[in-house]
Amino acid sequence: MGRLVLLLGLLLAAAACGGKEAVTVTVTGRQPPPETVTVEPVPTITTTAPALTSPTFQMPSKNIGCATSEGVLVCDILSGLKPEPKQNCELDWTGMEMERLGPAQPRCAGDTAYSQNAPVLAYGNGWASGGFTCEASHDGLLCHNEEGHGFSLSREAWKQF
Repeated sequence: MGRLVLLLGLLLAAAACGGKEAVTVTVTGRQPPPETVTVEPVPTITTTAPALTSPTFQMPSKNIGCATSEGVLVCDILSGLKPEPKQNCELDWTGMEMERLGPAQPRCAGDTAYSQNAPVLAYGNGWASGGFTCEASHDGLLCHNEEGHGFSLSREAWKQF
């Protein structure tokens, strides 16, 4: 069991370091039967110095806008989350949100963090503020918090990790 925990820890550390492919390992032992574990790579942000550090920004497409305040990052997409999350939402699925520590989650809200007056984060550039980092690309937006949790957001899809 101790070897399994050590091996899983090493796999997760390798995935967190920006590996590009999934890693599959089969662990054998006396009991229980062999177990196969697959660890998917976590997307990484490649920019070294942020182009923007303002508390708000918007993408060049004018479809995604983000704001940070009091340790929370909110990024809303005007075209809506696609596909919509399976949870109930009595308002609208507006985008993604996360705190400086902990996982990201879809945002159900009646308002938006999008501001038409926010500076534009050009494709290929990064943003950093309040413990968060984001990178804009033609494929969408990729954001992380201090713990490495984050999300990707685009017109076609969203993903939390």
